[in-house]
Amino acid sequence: MTVWSDCNAKQSFGIAKCNFDQDTKPHRLNLDVGDTVIILKETTHWYYGYRQKAKETRGIFPKSYVHLCEYNIVNGEYCIQRTDIVEEITKVLLEWGGIAKSYFLSTNPNFQKIRRKINELNNNRSALISGNLPLDEMRKVKLQATAQIDTGNKLLGLDMVVRDESGDILDTNAICTTELYENHVNAVQRIEKANRLSSDRDLGRGHNKYSHNILLHVNAFVCKFMEDSDLLFTLFDGDTHKPISENYVVKWSRTGIARDIDQFDNNRVLFTDLSRNDLSISKMYLVCYAIRIGSMEVKDSMESKRTSMSIANSVLTAASRKHSQLSVNSNGSGGSTSEYLMRRPFGVACKDLTPIISKPEDFRGNLDLPFIMCEKDTLDGTLRKLIANKDIDKIESKMAVTFEVLRGDIKQIKEDFPRLVHTNVPVARKMGFPEVILPGDVRNDLYLTICSGEFARIAKTSEKNVEVTVCVANEQGQLVPGVMSIGAGHAPIDEYKSVVYYHDDKPKWQETFKIHVPIEEFKQCHLRFTLKHRSSNEQKDRSEKPFGLAYVRLMQANGTTIPQGQHILAVYKIDHKRHDKTVANSYMELPATTAELQGTKPSIPGLSLLPKDQLTICVNLCSTKLTQSVSLLGLLHWSAHKETLEQSLNALSLVPGEEVVKFLQDILDALFNILVENDQPEKYDQLVFMSIIHLIETVSDLKYQHFLTVLDVYINESFSATLAYTKLMDVLMRNIRDAITPSEKSADGIELEESAAVRRLYKTTRYLHYVMKFVIRSRVLYAAMNCNTDYVDFATRLQELLKMFIDMIGCPSNLLKSEGALLKNLHIIATDLMEVFDQVHLSISIVEILEKFPKRRLTQSKMGCIKDFVETKLFSSPKCRAILLPVFCKHIKDHLESNDEIAECINIMNNILRLLYRSDVGPTHNDVRDIMIILLRQVMKAAHALDRDTGVVGQFIAIMLGILQRMDAQHYKYFVNDLHQQGELKDFIIEILLVFEELVSPHQKAVFPRDWMDMIMHQNTVILGALQQLSMVITDYFLCPVFDKQIWSNFFQCSIAFLVQSPLQLNDFNDNKRQIVFARYRDIRKDTAKEIRKMWFQLGKHKPKFVPQLVEPILEMSMIPETELRRETIPIFFDMMQCEYYSSRLELESYGDTKHNNAHHKGNFSEFKTAMIEKLDILIGAGKGDAEYKELFQKIMLEYCAAHNTLNVDGTSFVAMVTKLMDKLLEYRCIIQDESKENRMACTFSLLQFYSEVDLKEMYIRYVYKLCALHMEFENYTEAAFTLKLHTELLRWNDTELSPQLRSYRHSNCRTHRELKEALYFEIMDNFDKGMQWECAIDMCKVLAQQYEEEIYDYIKLAELLKRMAQFYEKILKEMRHTSEYFRVCFYGRGFPRMLQNRVYIFRGKEYERHSDFCSRLLVQHPQAELMQTLEAPGEDITHGDGQYIQVNKVEPIMDAAFAKFNDKIISNEIVKYFTSNNVQKFQFSRPFRDSTNGGSMDDVRHLWLERTELITQFPLPGILRWFPVVDTHTFKISPLERAVEIMKDTNKDIRQLVIVHQSDESLHINPLSMKLNGIVDPAVMGGFAKYEEAFLTDEYLEQHPDDKDLIEELKELIAMQIPLLSIAIRLHRQKAPDSLRALQDHLECCFSDMQQHVESRYGRKSCDLKIERDSVIMRRTNSFLPALFDSSNNRLSETSMGSSDSGLSKSTFLPRPPTNSIKSTLASLSFNTRPLGHSPSTKGNKHKDKTPAKRRSMKKDRDTLSLPVANCQWYTPPLTTITSTPEKEINSSINSLASASNSSLSGPKTPDPRVLTEELTPKRPLRSEKDKERRLSRPASIATPTATIKAFADTRSLSESSNRNSVETTDSTSEEDIRPPPLPAKTRDSTDFSSLTHSLDWNPNGYAMLNVLSNNTTTTTTTSSSSTTIMTKTSSITNSTYEYLEATNFSLPGILDASKPRPPTPPPKPMRHSKHIP
Repeated sequence: MTVWSDCNAKQSFGIAKCNFDQDTKPHRLNLDVGDTVIILKETTHWYYGYRQKAKETRGIFPKSYVHLCEYNIVNGEYCIQRTDIVEEITKVLLEWGGIAKSYFLSTNPNFQKIRRKINELNNNRSALISGNLPLDEMRKVKLQATAQIDTGNKLLGLDMVVRDESGDILDTNAICTTELYENHVNAVQRIEKANRLSSDRDLGRGHNKYSHNILLHVNAFVCKFMEDSDLLFTLFDGDTHKPISENYVVKWSRTGIARDIDQFDNNRVLFTDLSRNDLSISKMYLVCYAIRIGSMEVKDSMESKRTSMSIANSVLTAASRKHSQLSVNSNGSGGSTSEYLMRRPFGVACKDLTPIISKPEDFRGNLDLPFIMCEKDTLDGTLRKLIANKDIDKIESKMAVTFEVLRGDIKQIKEDFPRLVHTNVPVARKMGFPEVILPGDVRNDLYLTICSGEFARIAKTSEKNVEVTVCVANEQGQLVPGVMSIGAGHAPIDEYKSVVYYHDDKPKWQETFKIHVPIEEFKQCHLRFTLKHRSSNEQKDRSEKPFGLAYVRLMQANGTTIPQGQHILAVYKIDHKRHDKTVANSYMELPATTAELQGTKPSIPGLSLLPKDQLTICVNLCSTKLTQSVSLLGLLHWSAHKETLEQSLNALSLVPGEEVVKFLQDILDALFNILVENDQPEKYDQLVFMSIIHLIETVSDLKYQHFLTVLDVYINESFSATLAYTKLMDVLMRNIRDAITPSEKSADGIELEESAAVRRLYKTTRYLHYVMKFVIRSRVLYAAMNCNTDYVDFATRLQELLKMFIDMIGCPSNLLKSEGALLKNLHIIATDLMEVFDQVHLSISIVEILEKFPKRRLTQSKMGCIKDFVETKLFSSPKCRAILLPVFCKHIKDHLESNDEIAECINIMNNILRLLYRSDVGPTHNDVRDIMIILLRQVMKAAHALDRDTGVVGQFIAIMLGILQRMDAQHYKYFVNDLHQQGELKDFIIEILLVFEELVSPHQKAVFPRDWMDMIMHQNTVILGALQQLSMVITDYFLCPVFDKQIWSNFFQCSIAFLVQSPLQLNDFNDNKRQIVFARYRDIRKDTAKEIRKMWFQLGKHKPKFVPQLVEPILEMSMIPETELRRETIPIFFDMMQCEYYSSRLELESYGDTKHNNAHHKGNFSEFKTAMIEKLDILIGAGKGDAEYKELFQKIMLEYCAAHNTLNVDGTSFVAMVTKLMDKLLEYRCIIQDESKENRMACTFSLLQFYSEVDLKEMYIRYVYKLCALHMEFENYTEAAFTLKLHTELLRWNDTELSPQLRSYRHSNCRTHRELKEALYFEIMDNFDKGMQWECAIDMCKVLAQQYEEEIYDYIKLAELLKRMAQFYEKILKEMRHTSEYFRVCFYGRGFPRMLQNRVYIFRGKEYERHSDFCSRLLVQHPQAELMQTLEAPGEDITHGDGQYIQVNKVEPIMDAAFAKFNDKIISNEIVKYFTSNNVQKFQFSRPFRDSTNGGSMDDVRHLWLERTELITQFPLPGILRWFPVVDTHTFKISPLERAVEIMKDTNKDIRQLVIVHQSDESLHINPLSMKLNGIVDPAVMGGFAKYEEAFLTDEYLEQHPDDKDLIEELKELIAMQIPLLSIAIRLHRQKAPDSLRALQDHLECCFSDMQQHVESRYGRKSCDLKIERDSVIMRRTNSFLPALFDSSNNRLSETSMGSSDSGLSKSTFLPRPPTNSIKSTLASLSFNTRPLGHSPSTKGNKHKDKTPAKRRSMKKDRDTLSLPVANCQWYTPPLTTITSTPEKEINSSINSLASASNSSLSGPKTPDPRVLTEELTPKRPLRSEKDKERRLSRPASIATPTATIKAFADTRSLSESSNRNSVETTDSTSEEDIRPPPLPAKTRDSTDFSSLTHSLDWNPNGYAMLNVLSNNTTTTTTTSSSSTTIMTKTSSITNSTYEYLEATNFSLPGILDASKPRPPTPPPKPMRHSKHIP
């Protein structure tokens, strides 16, 4: 049975590392990878538990599927236990991820940077949680991660994290304020450094600036090798031509690789101990000497190769042995007798390192060292030649190396660069001491250079091939093995063999190597040089023996080492026959150098002097144990040479520092022994004392400063002179006494020169601290031996010494340098004296010393001394601090007042506060009190006075906060009492509150950067504590009996500014920051709010003094999004209401007095109300407040009002008003940033209305200008003018001074009502002028003119105004302006803003804006909205849904009844046109429907009704907005008869207007008149008014509809009235018609004659007020078109059957509607034919001549059978056929041919029939880009091809008749075209743009009159830019970007058809044989 047991606590949490899914088996718990599981029980192989994210499901799962983890429980949830840095990285990655996403979406340029940092952080996190890193690597990765976090936060603008040196986050609550500030400054510097430095090593700790290293890696050597070689690398000084460092040896084989197996791919060396001076020399080279190992001459034979290979193999083996130089084995001879090897010069390579060292980053990768062969020159000579070679870069042979400069000592480099500098890398040291000699650096290296030699020929006829062999031998002449080194990378050798130069008696080797002899053997050793001739013959060479010998001792007879520099050695000839080899050291009896010979020729058996031979060597000793100084040896052995003691002491100052520090301890022992034991103290004590001073001075030098540690160790451990302190003190006092004694002066009283005593005193005081260390240590040792028996005597002597220091400072002589040195070392001396002297007396003495200094003397040194004392152990003692601190503070205050040594004062105060924050310094209460009393106010004043841009302001603020942080209630009480007694309490309160307010004010430059979150929150915590203490002080001292309003006001302002500052608004922070702030500092806003509330209610009777002053700050405070805080502060507003309500109306009466006399109550709270409204507008506009605040405010205030008897009514209404205002302001704030300008303007208008209702002029005017600015932004000049008029309505025409509420920032110089109103009038007129509302501008002019003429009598201004007024009148008639179009817009659905939901508006469109363009613009503003396709009212599912639906249709304005005066008057249409679409408040649209209930035909006009809707807006349009809501709607029906009457009225009106226009302007073209007349007198399809006669003017209809009798009579009257109008029009047409239209004129007269006869016979003859005489019409018309008259209808449709003018959509925005005829059909009514457009006459056309009548008769049938598309609009979406066109050139030629044929076709019998188009013409055209659309709108429209949409050409009512009842584009037409559309659609989609027509429009008589409208240069342009037209020709059809709609039809005489019957619809054309369809 399975046994389950409880889990161990450490094994109860794990993570699934594999998926586990066994649903088929019971009790299994499914796991996904990464699931966190809680383990409850376990068995052998299974766990039982649950997943943390699904706690209710429990089950079992295998143990092997889960990885157990350590955990923490946070808020009841199990979390993996990670290190702090991993947790921090996790949180940072979560925070950065969201920001990086937003950066990516907004294409922020910093995205890539933050992305890289995220990846690096993720990698660091993986490395840290892997557990595979050692501690040092973990520390490095941690520092890298923290650097990435800090730099990333800086990049993203997040808060800076304060860390310690190890990267851990600091506990900000555990350190003082000043220390926190310094850590922030350090963090900024750390982040800046991390941003600058890119490499990982730069993130480490600081490097030793005195130690520099060069890492060299040898990669390859490109050269032809015959034998193995040694490559010797060294650093070389080009100035002195000497090597700087030891050699590095690479053993290179002839195969091109290293011979030593340890150097395979590891040819690297570290050159160390280089100083700054070494790197800064003018020319430093890397030099490589290549030395060939082999025979005298290179052998290239196969045998030689085999020999060399065997040699190389043997050398490779031998190289691993210890004592060998290259191929030479340990005993100095060849490996075998068969070997014949020597070192021969091969070549030299070098590279200038100077530019590489200065900028190493520019020289990454391989460096090439040019290499040249030696040939017959020496290595040194070859190097000189190579350095001097200017073509060095052209050398082909090269050596490739890698070079890197590393900073720091060798230990630090190995830690920071373990991959570069590992344990196997050899180290080549500098041949000399480094810049800083470390105490533990023990060296005893002798660098020997074999410079040159001179060897005379003896028996040889040729020069020698000399080889020098060097070895180290002891006194017995025996070789000392393994003490020589050829260089780093090579094992020690026994002998050194030089290079052999061929046939050179004076060789110059310049070869340097190192000799390292142990110190204990150094004295007995010497160097032996053996000279040997090497033969080029191998056999002879083996028999050669050394021919000469030389030697030199390493130690001289006086005990010093061999001197530095060159030595010329004597060479002795070896006579091998006589030489006794048994006595190895026999040569040591002979002189070693030529200097020792002194002209003699010494010899011994077997050795004789070679007088002409000599060997030159150079010695360089680097030893820390051996000396070359005789004086130093004499001092060390003084007891044996007392007679030279004085000389030795004086000579000590001449000994080099290197020698001194090497024997520091020995010299000190000797000096103190002399001091204590000498018999002549007067003679030697001063010398010894000054020698000790010199010794200390030497050790204190920068180069040897590390030996100060050795000196300290000596004093504390090795020093043993117990009696030295008395003599040292005596000498010290004597030196002071001698110096302060007045010196000899010249006759004029000036000191001759600085005396020796003064110089000696300065030197003594410089190092006085070390002298006192010796004194104290000596005294301690003496006291330990004698039980401190004579302490009193010692204390007395010490007191005398201190007294002498005081006397020295008070001495009038010039001892400034000594005094400064004393101040510099005084803190060290005092710290040491604590061990042997009473601390209190010592502190008193120090104070006396500081006080003794004059005020302006050595201020910098004095402040430095104080700074040093603060850091001493003495200052940490409470007793001593009580004495020292007040004095220190007094000095600081004096310097702050004089603005002197500010930086030093800041440092001292920082250190003091840091020390007082520690817990190990005893009680600090009194210390804080001293600082508070002396420094607090001075620090506050300094911080307040300094400019925020200076860096010290932050330090002063940190110090002030640090002092306040340490102050408790007792401190405040003591401080306040002290200030109160001095009468400065009020000033202090005002000062500190002002400082606090400026610290937190957003209007002041911040002291601390905004990303210093910890510093800012710490500051806020301290300020809150201070405010809590100050509130008690203010209540106690400034409330009763004397109330101080200023202090209370300052407190409220400061507290509220503190509360509303952005760093405290936790709601604005992200979750991570909010948690951190709340955990460390909590939400301190609640405490602040409670404090403010408490202080408000403590005001009592003084509350009214702060109303309405405190309304805004408390309102801002209450809007903080914290519910508890809001509940605390909102009741204050009700209290304010009461305060003002019950306040006295009498100024002298106080708040409390009204309690006794209710009649004096003010009885309102108007000031509070006004302030509340104004401040709400400001604060909510600034982003404060929200809907929750509005609701909470309403709830709380209503509760208080309801509970109050007096304020119940007024208070409730006030709350309702304020709530409404907040609602509007919140809506305004939400929408003002919206892209929809309509929404923004509507919100502004809503607030404008509100402020008008509450009569707040200042707010009202503010929003007037806001609305005006919005209009100006979108160039709504008319609306901007109407908006500005609102301001003028508040002004009067008098010279009253303007109140502040009525002023305008746009006219700030205006001071009176009249001035401002006049300025606004002119601005309004300018805007009306820009908006082309000249009638409105004239009205403004009239008002101004009256003022100028009747009030101020300023005729000059009146004259100017009238001139401008005249210009406005002229513009009305002469300038083109568009007619505004209006649209009804319904917004359905809850998805819209509240002000739009389910509301209907009338919008005023833009210039020439079509219905489709308006809809597109509306949808752009509401991208989520859907455009409704019908005009049906939507259901509740839409109106109450969350969607957005828009319904748009065109409406027609209804002219105001006041302008009926224009009726029946002969007035220019330009005048009337304005009033038809401006200042209108009523609009209408109609929808046709058929009434077929009576069984009539659907084609019968008697059944076509209209449903008309009239709408009334809230305000007339145009107004202050481009839209207004509809306030009333009325829908009614129009009967067919009423419709007919309307159409006839409009037709007569159009004829009348055309006659007036043409009579007034002879330049107008006749085409519009021709088309209008032709459409009326010869109705082609609809039958004209004959339709109405058949339908309504019958007895049958009258019987059925007796109520319509009046309408029938009116219709008859209108038909009859049309005849005289037509008569005048036709006569006018005859006068103006050119010869080309004579046929048309005859046709018109013929038709009119029949019509006139018919009408007059039935309805009687009527007369007309118009006359044909030119002078009968008194008006003028120049160069203008009448868009209202140019209304489409270039066809032969009956004018009486067309659509009414109240059609629902603008004629300029109608979608295409096919007319029956085009322009050519107008001419076709004549009995002539024209040839097809674009074709010349041909016989082929005659075939179709007889078929024309058949085609005409078949039209009706074809039309009935074909399914043709109706008008293309938003309500119909039929498939559109592709349209084709002829090129523009063909169109123009066709037009000309058509015009020319009109006269000749009547008599031409063989005119071919016109060709019929093969495709249906549709108005569909390619979509234009926005750019093309703008270009089209900006150029003149073409009227060369009149279309159905050109206004003033003909009526367009018939265009709207093909629409259903729900179509937005509704019309009033009742013709049969409502039933089925005609086949050939004309272009009606685009309205012709008349905005850019030229004023001089001359008609071209040569072309077809109606097509060639524009003159010369404008004809082509306007033709191509006009609406699209399709034309099919016989030859080809070419698709073009523009289309001209022309229709080719059959022409027939009008007499052929029965005029009494309606003509059948024109059938669609049949396809032509040659037509081509282009898809």
